[in-house]
Amino acid sequence: MTTLTMRVVRGDFIVAGPDTEPMKFKSRREARDWCKTHHPGSPITEVGPGGKRAPRKKPGVNPTRRGARTGGFPPLGPSDKGRRL
Repeated sequence: MTTLTMRVVRGDFIVAGPDTEPMKFKSRREARDWCKTHHPGSPITEVGPGGKRAPRKKPGVNPTRRGARTGGFPPLGPSDKGRRL
């Protein structure tokens, strides 16, 4: 059983293995179908980011603290009425 490696290079999917020459495909589905047809039962390892990139995490205040419902500001107390922030 051969372990196949699939990676994305400039928008194309490249499938390679220790005893197979690299093959180029336009879609992930086409590459997976080829692997299942020519090497049934072999595991496929995907290298690199899968799908869309995750959004960047914003540094800052923990949303569970400091009044997350008020946009990060603590709620106004009785002595703060009419005071501008």
